[in-house]
Amino acid sequence: MITLTTNVQAGITGFENPTIRFRKQPLNLQTLFVHSHTSMRIISADNSYQKFGIAKGDWLLIDSALQALATDLVLFEYHGESHIARWNVLCQHIAASGKAWDELHVMGVISVSIHHFRQPPPLPWHCDLTEIDLHQLIVTQEHSTLLCRAAGVSMLPHIWDRDILILERHLTPENDDVIVLALNNDLVVKRINVHTKTLYSDNSSFKPYPITQDDYTRLHGVVRYSLRLHRSMPL
Repeated sequence: MITLTTNVQAGITGFENPTIRFRKQPLNLQTLFVHSHTSMRIISADNSYQKFGIAKGDWLLIDSALQALATDLVLFEYHGESHIARWNVLCQHIAASGKAWDELHVMGVISVSIHHFRQPPPLPWHCDLTEIDLHQLIVTQEHSTLLCRAAGVSMLPHIWDRDILILERHLTPENDDVIVLALNNDLVVKRINVHTKTLYSDNSSFKPYPITQDDYTRLHGVVRYSLRLHRSMPL
């Protein structure tokens, strides 16, 4: 899998960069995001937390050994139900309510959340990431999968500014897929209505864009996943 050193504009702005010029050495998602195989695992989110950019069913990469910092997101269980909160807010809530910490089980710090734009493969049962490989779980065809970064807010709430996109160039767009394409002088990420040839945003503040015969378009691929880093990592 290769990476792009350019941003993909989420709005109809910016300018196209030929993909070939930005190719770098292959990357491995397991190496990139998994720093402790024995203390990390992937859990599917039970609920949506829109303010954190997490939807129900998103995969959460959590680390049970990581010391939580004030603004970290943590996954915890309380009375048999899982919840997500910022660490400092959770500590304040516990202190103000007088609830005992032994009623609450912190499962780990969330380092990355992964949103699916197509049906994902089944998440294998596992105790930690010595048993499954994040890269093999997400990347099915190395030679035609790219890693790029989004810019802008037109695809909120599913794609935030600077989210990492897993772009699969071998896929044929289906109705309502999220795609990256060159549109005239811009490189954009949008959903597509393949029947009406209309591009549209998840953010309702942005108007749909009907493609006409006067538009230059070049498809770069279908976005299969978006990754949001909840802790800073080198990339």
